[in-house]
Amino acid sequence: MQPEKFEFGRSRGVVWVCDLVGSSRHLNSPDTVAALEEFLPRMHWIANVIVEAAGGKFIKWIGDGFLAWFETPLHRDLGKIAGAVFGAASDLTCIVNVTQLCVTTPKSFKVRHGITFEQDALTTTIRYPTGVDFLDLIGRAVVLAFRLSGVPADHPSLVTEKILVDAYKQLDNPHINFGKWKLSEEDLLKYFKGEKLGTSSLYVSKDKKPVVRSKKAFLKQTKALIAKVEDEPLPVTDRVAYAQRFVAAMHNGPQWCQAVITEHSRFVKEELLGALKTALPLLEQIPENPDPSGKE
Repeated sequence: MQPEKFEFGRSRGVVWVCDLVGSSRHLNSPDTVAALEEFLPRMHWIANVIVEAAGGKFIKWIGDGFLAWFETPLHRDLGKIAGAVFGAASDLTCIVNVTQLCVTTPKSFKVRHGITFEQDALTTTIRYPTGVDFLDLIGRAVVLAFRLSGVPADHPSLVTEKILVDAYKQLDNPHINFGKWKLSEEDLLKYFKGEKLGTSSLYVSKDKKPVVRSKKAFLKQTKALIAKVEDEPLPVTDRVAYAQRFVAAMHNGPQWCQAVITEHSRFVKEELLGALKTALPLLEQIPENPDPSGKE
C-alpha cells in the first residue's frame, strides 16, 4: 500500500530506547532461543502499554527493544516528563527481573535503558489511505539514546544526561539515584566509537550507599513504611494515575499479562513487604549498640 502523505516537522522531547541485554547470545544458544522467541513478543506488548500509560508515543520496535518518544513542548515540564520516563523504565526493569514475563527460561533476561533529551528532532509522519499514521524521528540525542541503551548500570539500568537528572531532582521525592559517569578511553571506543560529542555530561543509575541509623530510627522508619503501604489510601498523583492505567491495560490484555501482574504483586506483598514484617520482631529483640556521639 502506497503512503498517502508525508509530513516533516521539528520537535523536542525525551527519547527512551530500551535494549534486551545479550539478545544475540540468547538467540544463538539452543538453551535459550525458544524462550527468547516467546519473551520478545511479550516484551513488545508490555512496552507499548507502559509507554502509552506514561504519556509517551511508541515509535517502533527495534528487534530486541524499542524506541519511544515523549514530546516536551514546554521546557518547564521537563522534570515531570523525565520523572514519568524514569519511573516507567524502572518499572519495566523490575517487572522483567521479577517475572521474566512468565516465560520459563534457563537464563534470566534483562533490559537496559538509554534516555536523552532531543531538542531538535526531525520528525516524519507517514499517512496511509487506511487512516493509519506512522511516526518516526531522528536527531543527535536519538542516536545517543541508542548508544546509551547498551551501557551497563546499577539497578534499574538507566543511562541518561545531566539535563534530565537535574530536572528530575527538582521533583518531590525522586526515588532513583544517579551518579556521574566518568568515561575512560576504552568506554569511549566501546560504546561511542571514539565520538566525544554528548559524552561529557552522562549519568548512570547508582545503588544508594546504606545510611547508618540507630536501631530506634530504623525500626520507626520500617513501621512507618509498612503502615503506609497497608493502611494509607493512595494519594492522587501523576505516578499513581499512570500505574492505574498500566495495570488496567494489563488486565485487559492476553492471559499472560494478568499472570505477570499477579506475580509482581505477590513479590511485592510477600517477598518485600512480607520480609519486612517478618524481620521486624526479630530486629526489636536485638540490643541497641551505644552511639558514642550520643545521637539516635
